[in-house]
Parts: sequence; C-alpha cells; structure tokens
Amino acid sequence: MTRPLPEPPQLFARFDADNTSDGAARERFEQFVTDLIAVQWIDATTVAANNHNDWGIDTFVGDLGGGDVQVWQSKYFLDWQDKTRQSQVRKSFTSAATKAHENKYRIVEWTLAVPAILHPEQMKWFQGWATRTQRNTATRIKIWQGDTLRRRLMSTEALDVRREYFPHTLDPLAAPITLAPSVALTEDYTPFSDALFVRQLQAAGYDETSAACGMYFATEALRRDLEAKESAAELHALRTVKQDVHGIWEMRFNEHAPSSGTDGKMPALYSAVIIEAANAPDAPGLILQRAHKQGAAHMLVEEGKAGWVRRWRYVAEEHAAENQTRATAAEPNPAESEASLEPSDDGDAKHHSPVTTPVMPGDETTATEGETHDDRQDDAN
Repeated sequence: MTRPLPEPPQLFARFDADNTSDGAARERFEQFVTDLIAVQWIDATTVAANNHNDWGIDTFVGDLGGGDVQVWQSKYFLDWQDKTRQSQVRKSFTSAATKAHENKYRIVEWTLAVPAILHPEQMKWFQGWATRTQRNTATRIKIWQGDTLRRRLMSTEALDVRREYFPHTLDPLAAPITLAPSVALTEDYTPFSDALFVRQLQAAGYDETSAACGMYFATEALRRDLEAKESAAELHALRTVKQDVHGIWEMRFNEHAPSSGTDGKMPALYSAVIIEAANAPDAPGLILQRAHKQGAAHMLVEEGKAGWVRRWRYVAEEHAAENQTRATAAEPNPAESEASLEPSDDGDAKHHSPVTTPVMPGDETTATEGETHDDRQDDAN
C-alpha cells in the first residue's frame, strides 16, 4: 500500500531536507530524474566530466558516437516566477546543441526536467521558445515539470524509484503488491503473417516484426483469458488502458505527421508510441506488464484504429480488399458443386459412396467393404 504523494512543491522540497547543501540537493535530483527515465528507457544513462564539461547532458538515450540521441536536462528549480530561469534554459540547450554539432550526433528530442510548476506566463514563454527552436533546429523540445514527474512516480513500474527517493510515502507494513498477470509467450509467428498490424509495420519500413507479434499475442491472450473468466471489471480496465494508448498514438501521430516524408513514412513515430505505451498508467483493478501495454498499440492497429504511416487508412483498406479477394477465390464454384451431384447413367449420383460406420474395438461383427451398419443389424436379426 502506498500513501498519497504530496503536491510537487512539498514533495520535491525533500531533496533540500535530505541534503546538506544546494549542490548535493541538485545532484540528488539529477540522479532521481535519471532513475525515473530508466523506468521507461532501460538504457538511459548519464555522463560525468570535470569542470561541468558534460556536453550539456544530464541524462541521455542513444548513440553519442554519431547517431540519434534523446537528452534530458535537469534543473533543480523549486520555483520559476521570473525571467532569470529563461536564460539558464536557453544556455543549456545551446550548449547541448553545440556539442552535438561538434561531435556529429543528432539530438532528436531535448527535455527539460524541473520540480517547479510553471506560472502561466513562464509556460507561455517556454512553449513559444520551444516552437521557435524546434523549427530552427529540428529538435523536439518538451518539459517535464513537477506534476509530470509526480505522475510518473505514481506508476507501478516506478515503485523502486519511489522507495529509493521518497520512502516516507510508502507504508513499511504494507501488504504485498498484487502482481501483474504473466506474459503469454509464443515462438510461432506464422499466424500473424497476414495480420493488418504487421502490414502497417511493413508499410512503415520495418522488416523485423517478431517482437510486435509477441506483444500482440500476449495482450490478445490476456483478453481471451479475462473473457473466459467473465471478469467484467478487468476487461473494462484493459479497454481503459487501450484508450490511453490510443490517445498516446494520436498525440504522437499529429506531432510527427507534418514532418513525414514524401512516402508518408514517419521514422520516429513507432518507437515514440511503443516506448510511451509501455509506461501508460494502469487502470484500477488491473496491473499490466509492459508487453501488455505495448501489445495494446498493435491491437488498435489490427482493429483499424491506428497506423504507422501518414496514409494508414489507405493501407488498412488495401489490406481488407486483398483479404476479400483471397476469400472469394477460395469459395467453391456453385456450378461445379451442382454438377458433382448430377445423376450418372446408372441412376446414382456421381462421386457418391456408401456411408459406413467405423467399427469400434470389441464389435463381434466385422463390416465387409461397402457394408453399412444397418445391413449388419438386419443380418443379426
């Protein structure tokens, strides 16, 4: 059992109370942010350097050797009511962008993490600055302020982080936490070769889809299990999580669609959605594994409610038309079926053979070829 988390100002002031200096509180907050990020991005890490020459990075995911990188910049701002903070934010982003250019890697997303709740004027400034900077640099800019950090800390997956940094919010005598259902596994992906969710991934340029098939299988197996148990409450919770994942997809799709290529592909859409879906909050009454939440995204695609390219509806329509064509081709020809039943010259229907009843072990009478059960019964009488 957990206790209600305090509101952000009181919650994060704990770093001041637990540490002897501003520097120690700041470093502790930065480590907290890294650990919280690692709940969703398991390969998240940090860097260290002398003289604070850390390339403008507090936490990152990606390849500093020349690939794409996501960067989080932590600022221990317990309040943000004036313009002083603005220059610090601009300076941090400029430092990170400069180092990325010098070392030939690309920052695809830069997130500012602060414990403060921004005043409306400051949020207006940040969003305006983020929009202008994103337009000029092609780097997506986001903010995790106090309420976002608090909400992420409330997830089941973040329980260990909460225990490490805010143990006073947990009941030490709490009963064991209800475990999430196990993930159903399969190594046979052939049943999904013609699935719409696989087709949508292929349209987006993904050749390897076995992990996606595994996610879909796990969530679909859970749904069938809940239906078999007639667990209405848990089925409702699963639908609630699917709705949350649908919202994540829609938000990210609308964010990425304007920058899609001429082929309609959005290279970063799938990874953004599937990672965020894994961290979607659980609905009351049902705790899910990450794979179940990721599988919910593929279920939405299979149901024709989402996709991974700009014209995803066209892909779904084309897939349905191809399935209909295959089904029609597989149907028997009525004319041929009727011809097979036409009487032959000897008055019998063509291709008909006597219907026989298999002889079960223990029968004393053995059927001869072409002899029916009724024939044997007559002989017995």
